[in-house]
Amino acid sequence: MVLSDMLRSLLRRWYIVVLGAILTAAGVYGAYTVTPVTYSATSTVVLLPPEKSVKDGDNPYLYLGGLGQALNVLVITMNSAASQEEVIGSNPDQSFTLEQDATSTGPIIQISVAAPTDSQAITLVEKVTSQVPITLNALQDELKVPADAKIGTMTLAQTHEAETENKRQLQLMAVAAGGGSVATVLFVAALDKFLAKRKPKNKRRKSDDKHDGNGSAEPNQSLPDVAARLETTEARLTVQPVRFANGT
Repeated sequence: MVLSDMLRSLLRRWYIVVLGAILTAAGVYGAYTVTPVTYSATSTVVLLPPEKSVKDGDNPYLYLGGLGQALNVLVITMNSAASQEEVIGSNPDQSFTLEQDATSTGPIIQISVAAPTDSQAITLVEKVTSQVPITLNALQDELKVPADAKIGTMTLAQTHEAETENKRQLQLMAVAAGGGSVATVLFVAALDKFLAKRKPKNKRRKSDDKHDGNGSAEPNQSLPDVAARLETTEARLTVQPVRFANGT
């Protein structure tokens, strides 16, 4: 079916198109209401070298090169299920992740949180940010690292207003809209094809009925009627005697 045929089918079945549009709109609205909007907040934390490794008068930022391994250990620990449960508790609508800042080669941690409300997102990002130095200190205490050899942290940035995250909501709404539109077009095409197959059969039946009505013989005639007609025909075909002029 070419595009022009499809357009004509849609115009012929406009009522189905209207019904499909209503159902599609209902599906889009359902996706909008079922998928709630989430709020996100971020913060950035940098690891600082131990006091023991920094020479007097030197800049601590010049000693950030050897902290990559410590950053990886801290990120893995904070992203573990135990740490997630400790920070979030029984709030499945909240989540957070830690990862190394992709825009920098230094030991910088990017913290991202998500929550169902603006206030919850801000509270959660503050909680996770404050948990980073606690977890790092606990890891070093397990190894009995001296106080002057411990790695420290410093918060570089933190958002105070959460941002709206509706990407998943928009994706589901787009899927509902596209699926409803495609389903409507396919249904119209299938209905047109089905009705097109029935038209020749209906025309053939009408033609047969018309032929039976105008024909010379009726198949449902009774035997007495047929016998009467045969007698009439035989009487008409009886040969009459021919008389010649000489009287013979």
